[in-house]
Amino acid sequence: MAEFTGTFERKEVKYRLNTMQVRAIKQALSAHMAPDEYGQTSITSVYYDTPNCDMISRSLEKPLYKEKLRLRTYGPRNASAPVFVELKKKHEGIVYKRRIAASEPAARLLMVGVPYERAIYRHPLADEAFEADSRSARNLQIAEEIAACVRRNGPVLPSMAILVERVAWAPLLDARGAEAEGVRITFDERIRYRDLFAPEGKRASVPLLAAGEAIMEVKVPGAYPLWLVRALDDCGAYPTSFSKYGEAYLACEGKAAPKAYREQVAFDEAMRGEQERSRECPQDGHLLELSSSTRAADAAVANSLASQLPNIVIGA
Repeated sequence: MAEFTGTFERKEVKYRLNTMQVRAIKQALSAHMAPDEYGQTSITSVYYDTPNCDMISRSLEKPLYKEKLRLRTYGPRNASAPVFVELKKKHEGIVYKRRIAASEPAARLLMVGVPYERAIYRHPLADEAFEADSRSARNLQIAEEIAACVRRNGPVLPSMAILVERVAWAPLLDARGAEAEGVRITFDERIRYRDLFAPEGKRASVPLLAAGEAIMEVKVPGAYPLWLVRALDDCGAYPTSFSKYGEAYLACEGKAAPKAYREQVAFDEAMRGEQERSRECPQDGHLLELSSSTRAADAAVANSLASQLPNIVIGA
């Protein structure tokens, strides 16, 4: 299908899950959601940055505004398939994603400063519908925003490749055939990274997470539905700061995370520990069952975390 969404504005909250949590969350979601029609998809994202990695360095400092540039492909490499050029911006906790489709040669030309219209004229898309859409007024506007980001930060080069296996879950349809909720949830597993600034021969892909771990991302236009808050609480899943590109960059450079990033992670861990301690009420060596009021309090905290933390790191 040639149609795709070129703009997004939404809240995106991440959760780092272990194997048991992944299994429990998926079971809890199954009453309200199901994997979408694409099933498991291999995604490759190539992030562009300055030679000194200034863009990801600024992002890790937790500014009110930050941006990332990347080329993204879905599925096995295919010379005729479109490449999505994406500009991800985050301002005060809200994610704005702008993207256009182009052939791979055209996308690479755009990232080195060649005007978009000239690039797509030289290297048009094989898919006629995609090619027609690439020349729309909307796409020309988005291309100019991407070009402005390149000029603002340039020169930019391919810095890091992030490879993931993703399954996206969508809401089940109600009796009228409409989606009951606006929530989307993705599970990214087997996440690997490849340092594109490393010398030739030293660019092997490296696992970013422990075996069985996954990054779950909840994407919503507004507040969480109550059933989702309860599911997250029951599984002991709490929001966390995690940037795939950021974590890969720190691993490659052998650097300590910036103070703001460390403080955010420490806050996330403290909140997680507090929630776990609230579950443990020793009495004669046994754990008490949580009362309905305690569960309600936990749910309120989880929902508050998801809606109020402005600096949860998005996306790869």
